[in-house]
Amino acid sequence: MIDLQFDKALVFFAHPDDAEFMAGGSIIQWVNEGKEIILCVVTNGAAGSNDPAMSREKLIASRMEEQREAAKVTGVSDVIFLGYEDCMVEDSHDLRRDMIREIRRHKPDIVIGPDPTMYFFAGQYINHPDHRKVGEALCAAVSPGAATLPIYREELYDKGFEPHHLTAALFGLTGSPNYWVDIEAVMEAKIKSVSVHHTQTPEFGDQFSERMHQIATFTAEGSDYKYAEAYRVMNFRER
Repeated sequence: MIDLQFDKALVFFAHPDDAEFMAGGSIIQWVNEGKEIILCVVTNGAAGSNDPAMSREKLIASRMEEQREAAKVTGVSDVIFLGYEDCMVEDSHDLRRDMIREIRRHKPDIVIGPDPTMYFFAGQYINHPDHRKVGEALCAAVSPGAATLPIYREELYDKGFEPHHLTAALFGLTGSPNYWVDIEAVMEAKIKSVSVHHTQTPEFGDQFSERMHQIATFTAEGSDYKYAEAYRVMNFRER
């Protein structure tokens, strides 16, 4: 059993709504326990609608506002928008540098992001490439990036962003979990935090709540919980 002790977490994710879908229950539970949670949205969400009447500018603004509203539901302390182009994310040095900067700026105990090794879900869904690339960049930002002074020195250390050591990294949307968070007590709040993303939820219609319960039940397999969110944890304290 992993003993995950932390006071502050920084959550990296590709699109507005990913954090709530992947870890909304965990975030609410952790905030209720007095932990500080900060979100970092990598993309602008500009590819998140097939409505031909929806302009790019309106969609970006709507998704940013939805993310801010969701943050009020989950109780996070801050939301950072990096503004990378939706559906065009690469594991680039720019993205690694920006992630390292935010880790060093906010100095979390742990970071959370999508599992970069997850390509397929239950024979029904191919993982979004932005999710995988955000996970890949986060791995590099965690090790060796955040703690290694010479990496992007002129852009980071020389501007006051000193190296920071993390105690753990959690990767969600994973097929290889070793840690589960019981979200039964906050399940309805998680559903509310996802449903705030109005541009993303119409496809579920009246079955939205049922679908969210089904996902949480499926994710809880392998644990002792009814509803859960699952993570692949790298615990640096045990090295």
